[in-house]
Amino acid sequence: MGFLGKKSVGFLCMVVMSALFSFAAFAHSVTGKIHDVNITADKENISVTVDSSGDSTGTDGSIYIFEIKPYQNDLSGRWDPLAKGSIGKNQKFTFPLHAGPGELRLYSAFVPAVKVGSRYVMISDRRYLENPEIVAEDQSPALNPGKKGLRVDPNLLDDALSLNIKHAGVDIPTQRFFGNGIYYTYENKTYKINKELIDQLDAEVKRLSDSGVAVTAILLNAWNNTVSELNPMGVKELPKDQAMYYGFNVESEGGFRAVKAMASFLAKRYNGRQGHGKITNWVVGNEINNQYWNYMGDLDVSAYTVKFQRAFRVFYTAMKSVSANDNVMFSIDHYWNMLPEAAPVGKYKGKDILLAFHNYEATEGYMDYGLALHPYPYPMTSPNFWDDDKTGKVNDTMDSPVVNFKNLHVITDFMQMESMRNRKGQVRKIFLTEEGFTSTQGGKDKSIDQAAAVAYSYFIADNNPYITAYLMSRQEDSVDETKNGLAFGLSKIVNNKLVPKRAHEVFKYIDNASATEGTADFARAVIGIDSWDQLIPGFHFPGREANKPDVINY
Repeated sequence: MGFLGKKSVGFLCMVVMSALFSFAAFAHSVTGKIHDVNITADKENISVTVDSSGDSTGTDGSIYIFEIKPYQNDLSGRWDPLAKGSIGKNQKFTFPLHAGPGELRLYSAFVPAVKVGSRYVMISDRRYLENPEIVAEDQSPALNPGKKGLRVDPNLLDDALSLNIKHAGVDIPTQRFFGNGIYYTYENKTYKINKELIDQLDAEVKRLSDSGVAVTAILLNAWNNTVSELNPMGVKELPKDQAMYYGFNVESEGGFRAVKAMASFLAKRYNGRQGHGKITNWVVGNEINNQYWNYMGDLDVSAYTVKFQRAFRVFYTAMKSVSANDNVMFSIDHYWNMLPEAAPVGKYKGKDILLAFHNYEATEGYMDYGLALHPYPYPMTSPNFWDDDKTGKVNDTMDSPVVNFKNLHVITDFMQMESMRNRKGQVRKIFLTEEGFTSTQGGKDKSIDQAAAVAYSYFIADNNPYITAYLMSRQEDSVDETKNGLAFGLSKIVNNKLVPKRAHEVFKYIDNASATEGTADFARAVIGIDSWDQLIPGFHFPGREANKPDVINY
């Protein structure tokens, strides 16, 4: 037998058998599902319901509820269950909303577990709190004065307001959020906030909201050299031609706390009650189906979407727990069922991202999220979206490679499906938060075509009841974009002066009930139609009732 004698071999076999027996003794088949994770009516507690079943052999026969943070993936080393109960269907558990002085469990998930020997083992997916809006001081409806909107230049607010906009898009560069000048204490920790940035936002948001404009904030996270915890875990800063913005990090405790503090500060400061104006709508990230705008590393669509959604949920919870009816959204571009073509890093189909987000939301906890779509022409270098079907990339099916104004009904048809609605059975809010039409093409002036595109696209949005808002992307031409043949501005800059294009006047009056028809009349000849109802069923001009037939045949 060599080095090992018979007795040694026998002893070894006994050890192995003992280990196997011990493992078998601890084996179990208990599975579970956690659901209905809600703050109670008294706003003091959280209640959860757990369904569990299976052979509990090897456990102590009980179910335990644990709190789990986005950066935690298991219960290793944990000995702090919040509640204990029995295995079975429809088991209800209640525990305090307050985790301790100054700290709430608003942003936490919860998971059921069984005790196996000296350790706790999760038996289901995590589930986050689903009704943060119940604790909001502001329960008023979201401001929605109309559909016409603009991504505004903070230096050109007079021009923006002269266009009679109802919505305004405001970018918030979150890499500048932390700095000096403002002290903010959140969950017993004091953060230093960049006063220069906040002063700029205060002035912009207050003037817009005081003018009756619904403000949409777009949260853009460039690489952060001030608070490195905000940068995604495991990635390095890339050159600007590979990644412009990055995802928010909630995969470390430091990142999670920083994102919570930022979200809480913004929600409270711009709730309309602090003298700084009101932000009504929030977009987390930009065109997340293209990692150039939201870089998080080499990930498949499932892993990427889980990471994004857990960060998104922090902002959602912060905004909803302050203003119950704020709209919180994520954005995708016009690449619906094809990969973005100009994407140097991770890229996904918009439809796949939306479905993955929706499915994980169903698993990890309900959110009444909204969708922000960017329905640019295809290609973007041509303003004439009405002939985009000739490219072979735009059609009227739900599998269309591209969704833009030529086939905008595709996205609203998709979101009307029962499976995509919110839990009240309502179609989720759809905002068009970025669209534009170039006024040049191949070195030729296309300003009339651009103006016609503004008129036609706005009529499409206005006549679609499932579109909440329409925000043009550029107030004036961007130098970086014009170099690439994209002159999206309603105005151009000549000798440092703002010079309106034809589209500027069209946009100004397009939603004016008494002026819109005359303003847009020229566009019919450009597009090649005699009347708008040739293209838009049941067409009506903005501010007027829909056309009704004299005789209705039932």
